[in-house]
Amino acid sequence: MRSLEDSFYKLLSTYKRVPDWAKSIIAVPFKIFPRTVYLGNQYKTYYDVIKKLEFAPKQTVEEYQWQKLKELLNHCYNTVPFYREKWNEYGININTIHDFSDFKKTIPLLTKKEIQNNPEAFISKAYSKKDILTANTGGSTGKPLKLFYLKGNSRAAEWAHMHMLWSRVGYNPKSRLARIRGDYIGKNRTHSYDPWRNMLILSSFNINNATAESYFALMKKYKIEFINAYPSSLYNLIQVSGLSHINIPTLKAVLLGSENVLDYQVKRIKDFFNIDKVFFWYGHAELCNLGGNCEYSNDYHFFPSYGYTEFFKTNSINDTAIENIVEIVGTSFINPLMPLIRYKTEDYGIEKKTNCTCGRNHMLLSKVIGREQEIAVGFNNTKITLTALVFGRHQNYLNHVVNMQIINTSPGELLVKVITMTSFTDQHKKEIINSLSEKEGMPFNTKVEMVETLSKTKNGKHRFLIREF
Repeated sequence: MRSLEDSFYKLLSTYKRVPDWAKSIIAVPFKIFPRTVYLGNQYKTYYDVIKKLEFAPKQTVEEYQWQKLKELLNHCYNTVPFYREKWNEYGININTIHDFSDFKKTIPLLTKKEIQNNPEAFISKAYSKKDILTANTGGSTGKPLKLFYLKGNSRAAEWAHMHMLWSRVGYNPKSRLARIRGDYIGKNRTHSYDPWRNMLILSSFNINNATAESYFALMKKYKIEFINAYPSSLYNLIQVSGLSHINIPTLKAVLLGSENVLDYQVKRIKDFFNIDKVFFWYGHAELCNLGGNCEYSNDYHFFPSYGYTEFFKTNSINDTAIENIVEIVGTSFINPLMPLIRYKTEDYGIEKKTNCTCGRNHMLLSKVIGREQEIAVGFNNTKITLTALVFGRHQNYLNHVVNMQIINTSPGELLVKVITMTSFTDQHKKEIINSLSEKEGMPFNTKVEMVETLSKTKNGKHRFLIREF
């Protein structure tokens, strides 16, 4: 189970900041074997399971998931304090759970607040302190969430699934990758190159008019085949560059994740790079659900080997243009050290009930709408999605802004901060105000403010909508 990568995980942030010449020396002994070897034996174990289930019949998938759920229930009751205490309090006997229906009726949903209140109560007693890899995330809501991974297992499983996911557009662990995902590589540094991972790391924090073209020059220099980016970071880079398009001869695909992927961003990226393969996925640090596109559609296919995914119907969100809005609920199969069962992610999507032409028997979403904190609250506590608010309405002003951020200061009150292009006029400002106000049926009073920068999370993510209550 041992993973050399996990052993050095605490040093990763330091490694990113050292000069490139030093990285080239440090990486020498590690380049003897492929990076996947250093992830440990569990990487191959999980990869083989993923391949086995990828196009398996529905019955085979369900048999696998049911077996994993039974094992997980026993593991949690016997070794995890939180579940033993709660299930005893509720009078839950896991021996009476015989199928998926029993599981859903018997086991209560788990909330983020319960984890935040006492994260250590979720650590399995089957493992020792040396098995624990600690992670802290603020997430999109800005509320801290302390998580614990099983060394040699959780990250190996995560990478096995991600590599399988990206392989659908031709990626393999040896591919040359540019990464624009909030890595801190030092003050005022725009880039760093990691020779071990064949990765050009581009700073999300130093993108501006003066640096933008150098980012694309670096992509050409290192013959980048894939760009892995936060959608907002790559879109911002394109917008501030002032270029209409660019040619990266070696570029095969763009990989977008960890934020909502918006239609206007995808269209701009495709046009800018003259590339059709813009691939996106959904996942989270809690390691319960992972889904991404296939070769034939933009639907999100959720890996049955990663976790047990449920879609919960919700009527609390007001978007008359969208049917089948659900909340994503997950049970993790890849982190037995901190197993989360029926975890309410507070993430929403549009359920797709018909099978994809690819032939995979996976749970499907046609779109990920966003997180609870990315849904605006209007007068009378009406909840409005970003699609209904902005992106499903094809507003002209979007063509004249570099980026924008909506602050929901209180129910019914919006402050829209905008970084403008030179073509932005007072008419576009009026368009924003009118489209986000009662004048056009929206339950808000709206103000607009022109700014130079927008706030980001500590990981460099752009929060398109921030609720301050």
